[in-house]
Amino acid sequence: MADPEASGGDGPLSGLLVVELGVAVAGPAAAAILGDWGAEVVKLEGPTGDFQRGNAVKQYFELDNRGKRSISADLKTPGGIEVALRLIDRADVLVTNLRLSALRRLGLDYESLRRRNRGLVYGLITGYGTEGPAAGKAGYDIGAFWSRAGVGRSLMRRGGEPPVQRPAMGDHMTALALAGGIAAALTARATSGVGDFVTTSLVRNGAYFIGLDLFSELNGMNPQPGFRRTIFNPLLGCYRSSDDKWFWLLAYQGERHWPNIMRAIEREDLAADPRFANLRAMMENRRDIITVLDEAFSKRTFAEWAEIFDREDVWWDPIQNFPDVVADPVMVASNAFREVADTDMRSVASPVDFVGQPMRAFGRAPELGEHTEEVLLELGYTWPEIAALKDSGGVL
Repeated sequence: MADPEASGGDGPLSGLLVVELGVAVAGPAAAAILGDWGAEVVKLEGPTGDFQRGNAVKQYFELDNRGKRSISADLKTPGGIEVALRLIDRADVLVTNLRLSALRRLGLDYESLRRRNRGLVYGLITGYGTEGPAAGKAGYDIGAFWSRAGVGRSLMRRGGEPPVQRPAMGDHMTALALAGGIAAALTARATSGVGDFVTTSLVRNGAYFIGLDLFSELNGMNPQPGFRRTIFNPLLGCYRSSDDKWFWLLAYQGERHWPNIMRAIEREDLAADPRFANLRAMMENRRDIITVLDEAFSKRTFAEWAEIFDREDVWWDPIQNFPDVVADPVMVASNAFREVADTDMRSVASPVDFVGQPMRAFGRAPELGEHTEEVLLELGYTWPEIAALKDSGGVL
């Protein structure tokens, strides 16, 4: 039932049908990624639609619903739930981030649907997992991912206030995790013929996001949060040019990069200084190194340092603001941005490309119920049956 103007068509998941029963960001974003990879995505919405449609920032809905088709059905009515079941019967994948209690009430939980569709890969995003004391709790990424999992606190300086997460950071990471899990389950299904229940949570992705810190904590290493400009290695830290622009040195292998940096700042006399003889010594004397580098970098502009760094093979990256990022030729060349067909918008692409899949404009996000009639016809409903469904309130 593919629509060539909507999602899907020419990626590795081409020919597969994804039904999305999602709201806000994490669920819809996971389905959108599968659409980027070639699947057809049908967004199943209630009569008032995904509440993200009402967000004051319209682009929030546009980004994570690109290229989908929308069908609106009232799942509290017999006709509406029958439409949902007939659609899911044909699906390869269901993506949802509704709460488990609501899914069970509707008969749309995994156990119920696997009896109808043995090959269904069921992808579920929760806030806090499917077991434990918070299994039924509603979750947003700023709570489960950012706060409870420790991400925000890891960036907080002693005595300071917790930093505020940027919109949907945890949602998008969690969506990518679910998409990867679904792809693995589809690979297994190709051999077994049987689908699977794939689940991830905002809180688990938060833990994995700062996995090195939590590994250290689990093993008695006492990691310290809230470093200001560097963690331990002063050559893996941020510095400022004379025109007040920041950049990050990327000398993770300190001993390897130290001579190049000293050559760049014209302090070759320090290349053999015993205080900086190896990485351990550099870490022990990092305050001295920071003082040297701060003084040196304050003498030239950002553009001058960029030229010098490239000439002397100093590894670095600029610390950019949003206008810098969208104009950056490196970002543009990475295919991070994509046109949206039939609009004047550009969108942000999910971060995986396939050599055999051509780069094309995204389809726009659908209007609520824009494709209800055409999807119903594809499901085998007749025009009189569609009219009766509308009269009964089963579909929009």
